[in-house]
Amino acid sequence: MKHYQFLNICLALIVGCSMFISCSDDDDEPLKGGITLNSQDAIFPEGATLQGNVITVDGKGGAFTIPLLCGLEDSNIKVVYIAQVPSKDAAWCKVSIAGSKLNLEISTSIETQGKSTTVSLTANSENAEISPLQITVNQGAKIIPKGSIVLDNKSMSAPKDVTLTDNTLSVTYIGGDITIPVSTSLEIAMDYTLKISEDAAKWLTTSITEDKLSIKIAPTASKADNTAVITLEAAGKVEETDITPLKLTVKQNKFESSLDMVVVEGGTFLYGESTTMTYEYTHDVTLTSFYIATTETTQKLYKEIMGENPSYESFVGNNYPVNEVNWSQACEFCNKLSIKEGLTPAYKQEGVIKVQDPWSSFFEEIPNYIYDPATVSDGYRIPTSAEWEFAAKGGNEGCKNLTTYSGSNNIDEVAWWNENSHIDGRAALHEVALKKANGLGIYDMSGNVGEWCYDYGVPYDYEYSLEPETDPTGPTENLNSTKIYRGGYYSTYETKEQVDYICTMRPSTKDEAIGFRVVRTIKH
Repeated sequence: MKHYQFLNICLALIVGCSMFISCSDDDDEPLKGGITLNSQDAIFPEGATLQGNVITVDGKGGAFTIPLLCGLEDSNIKVVYIAQVPSKDAAWCKVSIAGSKLNLEISTSIETQGKSTTVSLTANSENAEISPLQITVNQGAKIIPKGSIVLDNKSMSAPKDVTLTDNTLSVTYIGGDITIPVSTSLEIAMDYTLKISEDAAKWLTTSITEDKLSIKIAPTASKADNTAVITLEAAGKVEETDITPLKLTVKQNKFESSLDMVVVEGGTFLYGESTTMTYEYTHDVTLTSFYIATTETTQKLYKEIMGENPSYESFVGNNYPVNEVNWSQACEFCNKLSIKEGLTPAYKQEGVIKVQDPWSSFFEEIPNYIYDPATVSDGYRIPTSAEWEFAAKGGNEGCKNLTTYSGSNNIDEVAWWNENSHIDGRAALHEVALKKANGLGIYDMSGNVGEWCYDYGVPYDYEYSLEPETDPTGPTENLNSTKIYRGGYYSTYETKEQVDYICTMRPSTKDEAIGFRVVRTIKH
């Protein structure tokens, strides 16, 4: 073999070995990749964003699912992803891996400021080198739902003539029970609280249960409007909320009447109960609430309504009680006053009452006026005997601590009677409201003039029923040609001035010692 041939063979071997070594090195070098986020197929809460490697979410938090890519998806290389978050943030930013998907669960923020953390993603593979990725997670401050309180006036339950407009509740002087559904502009379970001023608590009480505002308004006899503001606040039962308080103005319209009256709240009392004796007719009576005039009907008002003043000439004056009116005239006055004030008359005029003269067989006839509590109106009337007694005793509170006379055990404090009414040496009538009022603010229910009541009188041998009664009006028929009057008068003795004492007189009688006062049923 020639020398140059040997050299060629050697060169070929060297080149072949070099190529073999080069190919072997290329096959052993690992594949390389890098983790990226597949934002296109990511799932995240409404309002959240994923821009590049930055996740932003508001204070409500939420769940994210983000597919992960590493650039080696077309190979058969198995890749295992690992996600980590700093331990201090693990409570609000929870991370996990499911295959090639990153799951983030970001809790609702409880911080007043936003916060941030970093999620570190790494990937392991035996045959590849994959660059890690860091994701920034930004969460906004906690979100406090804001809303307002809404009153449902369309579903309000209330007496007639009660209106709710622009958060102002307008109520008549009669008052009543009102229920208003309450909600907020948020669909969140709420707890409600109420506040009212102390002075309003005298005539208005409130409560709220099961998202219903209940308001109870007592009747008023005030000649000025009652006004109160109810502040209604709301807070979420299980989450913090920012609910604007609602201020509900409650306006109770003033009492409309030609005379001063007070409210006698209904109740049950012992009719006929006395501080001095026990009557055979004493029994339980329950009365509906009513208004009663603070004074006996004055001559001024009677003349305005009836066009005349029939009073005894020695006792004439605007503020004197009207007198020398019979029972029918008192009822007629009530109806005419009701009509004047736009109220429904309380009485129906039906037929006549025949009144026999006790000294002869002569019968006198006067118009009969019928009052039926079952079909009661809001008009004026004279009180029943039970109503008169209950008011004279001072209503519910007065009946707990009876006095002999209306408002006192000292007759001279509250009554004009035979021993203290004298003018120029003789017993005389006096103007109304000069003596002390009773506990309800009612004057002259003992003394001055006797006051007609609606009830018929009964004979001495009458057998009373002692069963409990509600709003009694006495016998339904004329048993002895009398009607009841009560309270005594200026020229009688102390016995008749007592709150329990009952007197009777022929209803046709016109006497300078007899007048009347009026009442009105509180009708919703």
